[in-house]
Amino acid sequence: MTRHVVLCTLPGYGHVTPVLDVLGELVRRGHRVTVATGSAFADRIAATGARPLGYREPGDDPGSHRLAAALTGASSCLAPLEPVRKLLADDPPDVLAFDSTMWIAGRVLAHDVTCPTVQLSACFASNEHYSLPAHVARYPAKSTVDDDEPYDFLADLNALLAAEAPGQTAEQFLDDGRDHKLVLIPRDFQYAGETFDDRHTFTGPCFGPQRPLTGWEPPSNGNPVLLVSLGTSAFNDQPDFFRQCASAFADLPWNLVMTLGGGVDPTSLGTLPPNVEARQWVPHPAVLRHASAFVTSAGMGSVMEAFYCGTPLVLVPMHGEQEVNTERVVELGLGVRLPREDLTPESIRDAVLAVAADEGIGARMRAMRDHTHEGGGAVTAADRILGAAKRS
Repeated sequence: MTRHVVLCTLPGYGHVTPVLDVLGELVRRGHRVTVATGSAFADRIAATGARPLGYREPGDDPGSHRLAAALTGASSCLAPLEPVRKLLADDPPDVLAFDSTMWIAGRVLAHDVTCPTVQLSACFASNEHYSLPAHVARYPAKSTVDDDEPYDFLADLNALLAAEAPGQTAEQFLDDGRDHKLVLIPRDFQYAGETFDDRHTFTGPCFGPQRPLTGWEPPSNGNPVLLVSLGTSAFNDQPDFFRQCASAFADLPWNLVMTLGGGVDPTSLGTLPPNVEARQWVPHPAVLRHASAFVTSAGMGSVMEAFYCGTPLVLVPMHGEQEVNTERVVELGLGVRLPREDLTPESIRDAVLAVAADEGIGARMRAMRDHTHEGGGAVTAADRILGAAKRS
């Protein structure tokens, strides 16, 4: 039986990329898939065979930052969701899935349907034993703007309840007990992983045709390969960091690949040594399967790419959630943390050489690679989504 799956994504690479091969797997099995996304990601969704559906977007929103902020708020999510709610009424799905980061928006949509609901999380999951928001809060963010009127979440939530569920308490409206939860990381990496019940499926990262292991080959010199990336977040505008990395390996027999993620103009880095290449992007797994180490800001997508390929990590976290990811990597002995304030060409070089030579880190990372593959990735995720539809 052909099913109709509706999935709502948050418009950001770290939220869209992890689900692309899940979408492709559902389409490959002959199902209809509609994906709510920002206009910047519509082409990537369409490439999977799924149908992109645009949120109602605010004007003048480069990078979809305002849209993402609205979708993760309370009453602010209502305007962007209007096209999705119309779809749910006109073409009801057999399963409604949504990114766990937009959990309040997900609850709004869940109250519009009678079908099963599924949360997808590309970060650490939370339960009564572990809270990702509380953990991130240990690393206060430094505000870069002056807020004359700080965000009042309680007032915003009350406005949502008044509009959507008069007479219901917040606990009643936000209860997610009906949701199955797909966590796109390995269970062994999850904090308190043993405490998550059978409503949670840990699939590991989802790789397939949309995230190929091809697209880059190492030079024929046989030298070790290092990948350096700060991902695609707003924190990747760090030209000095990339210059330091290039300088660190200028005189060493290594092949250095730096992906700039749109944050830095390659020409701003000046003339690079012949063993260093800088690109806006290259498929990371294509490099990591050859790499001896990966210097990264510890976004979960990058960490999962390293796990999938078994590549030891040097972590330079830029914000709270990356600090939380780094904490767990270091705790499990899969890499080392290099504080931003300690960055020099020498400290970068020393950390990379130490990690690449550490047999213990290498062995533990290979074990994590094997565990990561055991989760089943996109195939398991598609199985669970369709399994929810069969139970309805």
